[in-house]
Amino acid sequence: MPKTIEQNFADWEGNAFGFGYGTGEPHTLRALKSFFDALGTRNGDHCYEYEKLEEALTAPVAWLLINVLCRHGVDVIEYGTSPRYGWLTAEGIALRDFIKDRTVGELVDICCGRTQDDDVCYPDACNCGPGGYQEGVKCQNPFWPGHHP
Repeated sequence: MPKTIEQNFADWEGNAFGFGYGTGEPHTLRALKSFFDALGTRNGDHCYEYEKLEEALTAPVAWLLINVLCRHGVDVIEYGTSPRYGWLTAEGIALRDFIKDRTVGELVDICCGRTQDDDVCYPDACNCGPGGYQEGVKCQNPFWPGHHP
C-alpha cells in the first residue's frame, strides 16, 4: 500500500534531520518553515538570497539549513557558482508546498507520531513493500531526489 504524503514527509525529515527524538523537531521544523517563508527573489518564488535568509533566520541557522538542504540525499536546493544564491529543486518545491499550509505543531505531530510498526524508508531503500525491504526498489516519495511525480 502506498504511503501517505504525511508518511513520506516523516521519512524525509528523519533522513534530513532525524536526531530530535521528540525534543528537537519543534526547533528544526520551525527553522525549516521559516526558511521556506523567506524564499522569493526577482527570479521567482522558488529562489533564495543568503542575505534574506540570514535576516529571517539568523546567519548560523540560515547557513546550517543551506548546508543540510544541499546535501546529497536531501537535494532540496541547487545553486550555480555559489550557494549564497540558489533555488529549489522539484523535490524542494514539493516540500515547500507541503509545509506552507501546515503549522509547526502539525509538522511535529507528523514526524513524532510514528510507531514501532511504521516502515521507515530512505532515498536508497524501500522498506514498505508487502515483505518489508525490497532490493533495488525506491519509494515514490515526492521529497526524495529524483522521485518527484
